[in-house]
Amino acid sequence: MKKFIKTFVPAILVLVLLISSVIPAAAVTPPEAAHLNFGNDGKFTIMQVADIQDGPGLLLPTANFLKKALQDVKPDLVILTGDNIMGTNTPSQESAKKAICKFMDIFQSAGVKVAAVFGNHDDQNSKATKEYQMSVYMSYECFIGYDEGDSIYGVGNYNIPIYSSADPAKIAYNLWLFDSGTYDTVNGGYDYIRQSQLDWYKNKSNELKASNSGIPVKSMVFQHIVIPEVYHCFTEVPFGTKNAVTVDGKFYVLNKDMTRAGVLGEGAYPSRTNSGEFDAMLNQGDVTAMFFGHDHANSYEVAYKGIDLVCTPTTGMASYGNSERGARVITIDENSTSTYETHMVKYSDYFSGASLQNFGYAVMNIFWSVAFPIQKFFYLLDSVFSFGAF
Repeated sequence: MKKFIKTFVPAILVLVLLISSVIPAAAVTPPEAAHLNFGNDGKFTIMQVADIQDGPGLLLPTANFLKKALQDVKPDLVILTGDNIMGTNTPSQESAKKAICKFMDIFQSAGVKVAAVFGNHDDQNSKATKEYQMSVYMSYECFIGYDEGDSIYGVGNYNIPIYSSADPAKIAYNLWLFDSGTYDTVNGGYDYIRQSQLDWYKNKSNELKASNSGIPVKSMVFQHIVIPEVYHCFTEVPFGTKNAVTVDGKFYVLNKDMTRAGVLGEGAYPSRTNSGEFDAMLNQGDVTAMFFGHDHANSYEVAYKGIDLVCTPTTGMASYGNSERGARVITIDENSTSTYETHMVKYSDYFSGASLQNFGYAVMNIFWSVAFPIQKFFYLLDSVFSFGAF
């Protein structure tokens, strides 16, 4: 028996070692590998950049604004929330790559970590698929997002843990990033978060909760297309009401009792389908705020059932916008994760006065100051008379 034990046990150990060598360890995602953490002051700062929507070049005012904002804000993380490029203007892989590299080079030079989701325009009418575009982003050392594969709808659904300043192993906060799709080919209009994405979210949320002694890990959501629930935070008003926006023949202003800050500069354009995304997050109890892009002239911060719905206007100068144009700064405090602070850094903060440096911004600003009101007028006509042309 002793001889059997002497020969059998070492053989078993060798077999175990051989098996363990071929079984891969749990994969570490790029966001986990980046190991973002709260600073010594307990703060973590995000700069949300929405709807650059340029390419294959990058307008000089946009480039200058990004550089100035990065120097001023010094964010721990930049999150691009879709329509980062304009697919119609970048029909080839080469042109799409050039457009992405224009702003990613700026972030790389600034030494800041970057994450991104896609919008409805990134791959519109372009041979540069979202998968290809994600590979371009992932070629940058500063980029911490990734393509999770075919098991989940869309490209680029992932979470970014933020670790404690005191305990490197403890996840103190979490960021959810979703691909909100492009267009709904069944019902028309814009796309929405699908069931596979919600299932992934709920499973991962439960994992984080279990690792946090059964307490939900406070989180934020970043995606491009707004959700239908924003209309619960608007008030329908009669035609002619000051500052009202029009959608489908109806007129709206922000509900003052639900609004913390910002403006409703145009209608909100969510999907026509409510997939239950908001309810899923409400039930999980981890999400404190959802941040969107998509609607270039909106900067509202509204609260609905304990979750803030926040729209960030365009950061670029290549498409329509208003005086809210800029980037959003979000500061999370490790000692008070149920709350956060946010404000806009605007073009008007940097480009004022008559100088050669400000000339490009002044020209583009004058152009959109004329073009956007004309555009809104035609949308009004279409909304009232249902031409169906816009």
